[in-house]
Amino acid sequence: MNNADPRHHSQLFMTPDTPTLLSCITVICLLFGSYFIFSEPSHNTRERRFWFASPFLAGGISGIFFTVPSILPGLWRLRIGAIFMLLAYGAGWQAIRITIGHRPKAAKILIPCAVSLSLSALAGIIGSVHILSSFCRALVITGFNACALYELQKKTTEKTHAENILWNLLIVYTVLNALIVPFVPWLPAPFGAKGTTIWSVTAYNFMTIIEVTVVALALIAIPRERLAALHHKLTLQDPLTGAGNRRALKEWVTLNYINKKPIVLLVLDIDHFKSINDACGHATGDKVIIAVKSVCEQILPKPSSFFRIGGEEFIAVFPYTTVHDALTTGHKIRQEFTKRSTNFVGQNIEVTLSIGGAIRLSSGTPWLTLLDSADAALYTAKREGRNRIIIAPDSEAPLTAEAC
Repeated sequence: MNNADPRHHSQLFMTPDTPTLLSCITVICLLFGSYFIFSEPSHNTRERRFWFASPFLAGGISGIFFTVPSILPGLWRLRIGAIFMLLAYGAGWQAIRITIGHRPKAAKILIPCAVSLSLSALAGIIGSVHILSSFCRALVITGFNACALYELQKKTTEKTHAENILWNLLIVYTVLNALIVPFVPWLPAPFGAKGTTIWSVTAYNFMTIIEVTVVALALIAIPRERLAALHHKLTLQDPLTGAGNRRALKEWVTLNYINKKPIVLLVLDIDHFKSINDACGHATGDKVIIAVKSVCEQILPKPSSFFRIGGEEFIAVFPYTTVHDALTTGHKIRQEFTKRSTNFVGQNIEVTLSIGGAIRLSSGTPWLTLLDSADAALYTAKREGRNRIIIAPDSEAPLTAEAC
């Protein structure tokens, strides 16, 4: 033994150990499944915990059937292990459905698995039915991956970082599985219908480890990223109107600092707002403030942005076409606001808006200069009697005024 070629020992050492790989996958799946059942705080209902844990628990059960020969004699051990593997893929698709707010549909995974099990029960180790069974299994796996990819693709809101990683992974695995399907009769198991080889088992298990780990980490990260995004959104939102606040305006300016498209910036201020509060109460005053947001949402051209930057002061930003259009938009806001607010304030109290505006014709005009110009226009509107709009077409141009 001491005189044996050391290269022989090196080759033995480097030979992939299939039972060890299967055992690793089994343990990883069971650990992730246990985590989602007992430890994951973001999946706070039993149904959600079940569906998030089910792909990993099914994968773990599949691994047990494949690695423990004594658990069931004959081909049925492999058949049941293969079915639980399919269930793992299907449950993974349903878990992704839940992350984007859809209800799970168990029948859509049970029916293909039942068909695959029926074919597997009729098949032997070789033969046409065995090839058909292997083909069906590969097709089901491809279909489940494709369905999960589709669920992420049709998501209307912006994807989180974890969702993008999951999206890219599913693209790769869906394409790989789709490429495998036509070659099932000639590929070794577990990819196809031929006998297993070391390289096929090793490659399949490594692919499985990567997919299981990435999917599990994504399912853990996605709710956390969404919660963080919600908290960030709330810090940028005025709680009364739902409009952006000063912090949101600052962030918007940062994102649009080099935007070369001409825009109109309006500063809106409710006239004599303290008198409205004193005469009608703060509840009515809140309704008046909300009315500004509601009217602007209705009248401002799209796309537009709207912010509440003070108690009764607001900023609206929208694309510039002409000075006339900007003035017309301001007049419509003024008139509709007065009409709507009078309904709950009363005819004996005048509710009006003063509006100052500025136009940014190029990215050469600093945002601070634009805001100062709009503020100057607003103060001029206040001095000239309120309830009017004054716009400076350009930071260097004289003020243009139009009243009601």
